[in-house]
Amino acid sequence: MAKIDFSEIKKMIDSSLDFSITEKQYKRLTGRDLPKDYSYLINKSALSRFASENGLKIKIQEKTISFEEK
Repeated sequence: MAKIDFSEIKKMIDSSLDFSITEKQYKRLTGRDLPKDYSYLINKSALSRFASENGLKIKIQEKTISFEEK
C-alpha cells in the first residue's frame, strides 16, 4: 500500500496547532478512509505516527445523539 500523503494536513498544522477535521475532510485531504478502530487510530495508525512526529496527539470526539421531548 502506498504511503499516505499528509501534506495538506501538515499545512493546517503549520497555520494552527489546535484544529479538528471530520472524517469527510480526512478522506478529501488524504484520499483514504479514516480507520474505524479508535484504539488503532490513536495508537498505531499512520495518522498517529504523523501526529507524534509533529508533537501532537489525536483526540477523538465521537458523535453525540441527543433525545428531546416533542
